[in-house]
Amino acid sequence: MDCRDRFAVWLVELVLEPVRALRENGSAGSATVSAACGGGRFDITIRREGDGYAWSYREAAQPADERTSTESFADPEDAFWAAWTAIEAGI
Repeated sequence: MDCRDRFAVWLVELVLEPVRALRENGSAGSATVSAACGGGRFDITIRREGDGYAWSYREAAQPADERTSTESFADPEDAFWAAWTAIEAGI
């Protein structure tokens, strides 16, 4: 693993910290993290809904255009990666 790969892994771990905290604290709430993809910057929100988690995201440059999930995920990190996949598909 070269230095660039290690840096990328470290950045992902840093971004996922507040998302993972949702699982650990077990209470209702949400976490919003920022991530860059394809030249754009996105705010991804993971929120607890009942027993599961849902995601929404918006491009920072276009805050009125928010996309939301239609399914529930058992783990907040799974919801984050589903949002990331949706972002990549939309670019």
